[in-house]
Amino acid sequence: MSKENQIVGLMRFSFLSKGGFLHSSDPLDMQAEKIFSPERLERRFAFFEKLALRSLLNQTDKDFRFIVLISKSFPSEYKERLEQLLAPLQGAVLMEKPFMPQYRAIRSCYDTLRDEGYKRFTSFRLDDDDMLDVDFIARIRKLLPRAARVLDDSSPVVLAFNKGLFLEVSKHKNRIFDGCERTPLGIGTAMITPTHLSGKNVYSRNHRKIPAFFTTFSEQVSPTWIRTIHVDNDSIPEFTGTLNNHSEPEIDQMLEKHFSITRQELMAFKP
Repeated sequence: MSKENQIVGLMRFSFLSKGGFLHSSDPLDMQAEKIFSPERLERRFAFFEKLALRSLLNQTDKDFRFIVLISKSFPSEYKERLEQLLAPLQGAVLMEKPFMPQYRAIRSCYDTLRDEGYKRFTSFRLDDDDMLDVDFIARIRKLLPRAARVLDDSSPVVLAFNKGLFLEVSKHKNRIFDGCERTPLGIGTAMITPTHLSGKNVYSRNHRKIPAFFTTFSEQVSPTWIRTIHVDNDSIPEFTGTLNNHSEPEIDQMLEKHFSITRQELMAFKP
């Protein structure tokens, strides 16, 4: 008898690729100089340890796998540091890929872990500077039976959790505000597919355009993510919904209940 749902997340950690980020058309040596600069990597590790990794370790449902994708040319001292940080995360795996088109690398990673013993394969994505709420995996598993009612053997279904918080890191003063997006962000979005549909995953389309290609259910009740806005953002943040719906005390309650983090910790981040 097949198992029901395999859940696998993926993070690109300073991965050099053809396409997929702002400077990917630059010569490779220029890309590497920018992506692997010690100053930038230290900022990435600070976000990763305090936000992304913390949220993965705190998941109430720990039955998931997680891939961290790095370049074969990733500096060895930082690779060792990543390995040490990932060691406590059950189901985590560090994957190295050579320079190649970004989506081909991502698809290869997901397909490596795809287990045909499961009936369905669920993929999600997380950037190293963002955070998921502690019930994200549990919520996906809970909603699967409802999504499965419209899921057939030929098409994926997407769950988009569009409510969350933004952390704007500034040299003057950090700002925390809430938002509810009309279209999916990369974070807080999961794609459920029949396992045999290899190649279909949450990176298959631009996250904002996913509803144009796949049946998509959006949920605007649960605060599901914290997205950071800072100097290293690869793209200019674009809001598609409503902002500032909650007071500071309400946001503080969200931070404690859904993310196990405090306003003071978020305000302490430096640009």
